[in-house]
Amino acid sequence: KTITAVIPYYGYSRQDRKIRREPIAAADIAIMLEEMGVDRVMCMDLHNDSLRGFFPPKIPVEHLMPGPVAAAYFHEELSAMAEQEKPGDKNHYPKVTIVAAHEGQVARAAQFRNVLTRLSGADIELACVSKSRQKRGQPNYEPLLVGNVEGRKCILVDDIVNTGSTMKASIKQLQDSGAESIYAWATHGVFQSPGNDAPEQIDGIDALEYLLISNTVGLKRSLPLKVRQLNVAPLLAEAIARSLHNQSISGILNLEEIADGRYDG
Repeated sequence: KTITAVIPYYGYSRQDRKIRREPIAAADIAIMLEEMGVDRVMCMDLHNDSLRGFFPPKIPVEHLMPGPVAAAYFHEELSAMAEQEKPGDKNHYPKVTIVAAHEGQVARAAQFRNVLTRLSGADIELACVSKSRQKRGQPNYEPLLVGNVEGRKCILVDDIVNTGSTMKASIKQLQDSGAESIYAWATHGVFQSPGNDAPEQIDGIDALEYLLISNTVGLKRSLPLKVRQLNVAPLLAEAIARSLHNQSISGILNLEEIADGRYDG
């Protein structure tokens, strides 16, 4: 028998490097799991893919990315908008730009854009909000937008939203740059701390249509109307089933080719 640790949200994932005398907490979690006898780890959207290097070679880490599922969600929403704008016109699709919330999110935004492009067949553009601080811990920074958003529907992409400060700054930058409408997607909504009013603050952003998060973090609170939740349980269930039957997990969301022979075939 083997033990697979299924971790939708990897705690302390942002503490992945040595800063002064602070411990690398993400590595400590990996050591703890190894000592517990875990044989395999399955995670959902790690803050940094290099976190897999904290585990020894004998413990493989499956890194699931739910971005394509979110892209499919937005594709349905955008298709409905296109039908309302021009009923019956199959070739009409809104002008869309996928925006990375900061430099570290460019890869996620690019994946999101690629999937949305495949689903829609439209010309989806890519942009990035530069988030450069003078020093670590500095609360304020001047966001710099790279890319075209004027007159376009923008989907802001991030992996974690906690206080919402980065998201609010990025939304303001997009609004000032002439975006037609603004949406946002973040895999992990870390709002469970007592007194965290980020959902209410996000709900109060007039320029934001809505924020979509997944249900990787359990929340014992109701969310405002502008914060929607995407259920990623089917994605995890499929990954677990494939793992039990020794089938490819990385190919679950592969749009390039469909693998022959499923475990339930």
